[in-house]
Amino acid sequence: MIENNLEKIKEGRCNKLWNKNFFLLWQGQLVSCLGDALYSIALGFWVLEKTGSSGIMGVVMASITIPRIILGPFAGVIVDRFDRKKIILLGDFIRGLGMIFVAYGAFQGFLEVWMVLVVGIICGASSAFFNPSVMSVMPDIVPTDKLIQANSAYQMATSTTNLIGSMSGGFLFSILGAPVMFLINGVSYLISSFTEVFISVPKVKHDKKHLTLKEDFVDGFKFIAKLKGLLALIGVATILNFLFGIFSVLLMPWFSQEASLGVVKYGIMSGVNSFGMVCSMLLLSLIKIKTNKKFIIYVTTLFGSVSSAFLGTLSNNFYGICIFYFLCFGFMAISNTITNSTIQIIVPQNMRGKVNSLLVTACTSIQPLGILFGGLLGDYFHPRNIILVAFAISIVLVPPLFLFKSTKKVLNYDPDKNTLDEIQSSLKIKE
Repeated sequence: MIENNLEKIKEGRCNKLWNKNFFLLWQGQLVSCLGDALYSIALGFWVLEKTGSSGIMGVVMASITIPRIILGPFAGVIVDRFDRKKIILLGDFIRGLGMIFVAYGAFQGFLEVWMVLVVGIICGASSAFFNPSVMSVMPDIVPTDKLIQANSAYQMATSTTNLIGSMSGGFLFSILGAPVMFLINGVSYLISSFTEVFISVPKVKHDKKHLTLKEDFVDGFKFIAKLKGLLALIGVATILNFLFGIFSVLLMPWFSQEASLGVVKYGIMSGVNSFGMVCSMLLLSLIKIKTNKKFIIYVTTLFGSVSSAFLGTLSNNFYGICIFYFLCFGFMAISNTITNSTIQIIVPQNMRGKVNSLLVTACTSIQPLGILFGGLLGDYFHPRNIILVAFAISIVLVPPLFLFKSTKKVLNYDPDKNTLDEIQSSLKIKE
């Protein structure tokens, strides 16, 4: 039975956060994300040099994202059925080979845009399986009470490498060139794949057998539908992602149209945003948030994030914009980490892959629509005014979360004191 297997996992799991398994997973993320950051910059410059088209560059960049959105819900079902360690290994290995091919083609001079596009689709498909596998494995290799710290440390690796890559990418491109930077990314994935061989991931037998893929997929939907608090979290996250999509596409036009701002200050502000996330991740990786305080911290930081974003957009001073946006992205990192950790705790191990994939797809697939909608509005209205309206709507959305008892119960869920059935019954949710 699943309960017996989970007990074995708890007994065998190390009580330390920085145990061998977590460290290997973390350093793999650190290495591969640094390679990704450098690759994105090199790829952008390479496509622009080869085609002179920003539109083609956008298509190439989107080729990595679209497969994640399309395959996301179905990939989670596969993750729950097969060996998650093998999926993680293959995910990094396939992406490594793809990047090595791109580097080889660039060195030899036969690389074409369509080849990069195909490799991007393959890498995006690999990521669709890799990401839910990592999210599913995390609660099995670190103690439950240290999940927030673990997620913070993991995300800090991503944010830090993105910051370093963004700051140094252009300089390195001018010295090394695109082929070498492509090669660095490929090697980083292969190194990550090699180190992941030594990770020990517990295997858990499922309590249901002979489910079809469709039945397994429907099970994920049913689980999410049973928890009103979880639905409320996802609903708010989805709407906020749409509104932040508007923000992301209109931020550069706003800065470029303002004589007092400009492209250089846009780059500085982008670095400040990333630095805000890094600072929050560092803080969360060092402190422990009590389970019964997660709800109040989540709502407070979420409200602080959208309020700071509104005030930053309202500010006419560049330093004021930077300070408020620093707070915005710092608070956002905290609320996102609490949400991710809660999902990892509350979702049974044999359902983590499909549930995580469904939730991530629901939250992220709406952002491209926000980008499209914001871009269209930007042709008719001043970008800054549109961003202000988007953040004003965000501020209105957050306070009602205080009224949802179901959201509080989900966020403050403690597996050592409560069971999932108790939460569902207390909310009068029928099976």
